[in-house]
Amino acid sequence: MNLDDTIVAIATPLGAGGLGVVRLSGSASLRLAQGLFRGATPLDQAPSHTLHHGLLRYGEEILDEAVAGIFRAPRSYTGEDVVEFSCHGGTHILHRVLESCLREGARLADPGEFTRRAYLNGKMDLAQSEAVADLIAAHTDAQRRLALETLRGGLSHRLRPTREKCLGLLAHLEANLDFVEDEVPGLSRKDLGTSLESLETEMAALMGPPGQGRLWREGIRVAIVGRPNTGKSSLFNALLDRNRAIVADAPGTTRDTLEESLVWNGLPVTLVDTAGLRDTDDAVEREGAERARQSLEGADLALLVVEAGSDPRPEDRTAAREAGARPTVLVLNKSDLAAPATAPQREIRWKTELGLFKSPAVHVSARTGEGLQGLRREALGLAGNGEEPKEPGMVLNARQEQRLREVLEALTRARAACGDAPEETLAMELRLALTGLDAVTGQGAPEEVLDAIFSRFCVGK
Repeated sequence: MNLDDTIVAIATPLGAGGLGVVRLSGSASLRLAQGLFRGATPLDQAPSHTLHHGLLRYGEEILDEAVAGIFRAPRSYTGEDVVEFSCHGGTHILHRVLESCLREGARLADPGEFTRRAYLNGKMDLAQSEAVADLIAAHTDAQRRLALETLRGGLSHRLRPTREKCLGLLAHLEANLDFVEDEVPGLSRKDLGTSLESLETEMAALMGPPGQGRLWREGIRVAIVGRPNTGKSSLFNALLDRNRAIVADAPGTTRDTLEESLVWNGLPVTLVDTAGLRDTDDAVEREGAERARQSLEGADLALLVVEAGSDPRPEDRTAAREAGARPTVLVLNKSDLAAPATAPQREIRWKTELGLFKSPAVHVSARTGEGLQGLRREALGLAGNGEEPKEPGMVLNARQEQRLREVLEALTRARAACGDAPEETLAMELRLALTGLDAVTGQGAPEEVLDAIFSRFCVGK
């Protein structure tokens, strides 16, 4: 990647639309854009943060009527001279404008190269850069809010005091090492241990519960399973509040898996309807059951659906064994057809017969909607390790979580060594903690790390 190049890319999704944007960034952006654009003001003389109406031309051919946005360095997204052509949103038009820019000497941008240049030019740190991709990929209000908080510097701001405290402790230790013959005022080992313990507490609070970042960034995958004809597809439709799956009285109607995305209390959920689990000679139904097992393997939790008013069958026990490897909610469906007075006894019997003593049970009716809110609450409780997840102030991605875990481990080792370990050991652990903190915000990040991060961006960002 040559950062001296002027780069270009289509910055909006391809397809028919009202507008499409072609973005240029680099030292030659204004000169190159002026060669293609005809308006009242030459673009290479235009002030920053101005818009100009005109015609995009290549040679004598008019490509489009467009608006050019001028953003001069350093007051631009990348920190370089940036030009954005807002064209009509047809795919052919955008590709013609892109080709014209390439012929004039621009280079096609690599994935994420605009944001990478913003990072390298000090417009944002690495955590903020990652938040750009998260904001673009957000599917829920919660994901949008969390990504925006990091993009605005929330994570970096919270890490800064921790880094300063680590630096202060390291300075005391290194002063003692450098001036061993002199009397240098320093911290006692007891005070050092207290300071390290405080830093551990701060770091653990910042990281939050294990898996919290994945939960809010990726959501949960919920598989609806059970023997045939327990009302799994009816429950699927009821939870979606629309008729997505075919429902019939005949067992084995569902032959394949169906997936739909929805949001429960701000949390992204992928709901999977599966074929009934039972032994059968029907090859198609058998394949459906195998796909149901595969869906279970990839699920975070299972909704095991049984008929509330019936007796447990061998197929119910088979389905319970299949689901038992992951958190499971026992769903006693068709509760509107069973006597309400016997609900507690039925629940105990089903849990006993299926070996689901620790699993929550919910009485529902997919037909009437009774119990659906309670079912959502129990499912979210399992996803949140016992309580319904509440939107945190901030979440970490896998890379950030790993680096901060290394920071926490280094601080823990340093505190454990406060008793009698040499100061060189304590200083080494504090340096490791600082290295981890700097890795989150990208100070001194190696090229291979940057390549891995920015490769998941779209080309125009």
